[in-house]
Amino acid sequence: MTGIWLPLAATVLAVALTWWCCVRPMVRNRSCHSAPDPGLQEELRAAREELRRLRGETTPPPDPTDRPETLNR
Repeated sequence: MTGIWLPLAATVLAVALTWWCCVRPMVRNRSCHSAPDPGLQEELRAAREELRRLRGETTPPPDPTDRPETLNR
């Protein structure tokens, strides 16, 4: 009987911390993190555009049969 109290207490503590840190602020129309920064949003937009551009510039891998011959020693 006494072996169940420690896991039960740890579970209750985890639920309480989750409520206090995440659920309670969201109930009050807030979030766990601050409001999005416009500068950050601009940087993210630029990074996504650069990633899209780089993916468009890539070349397909070379044909595996088109490589120099290797000698077995």
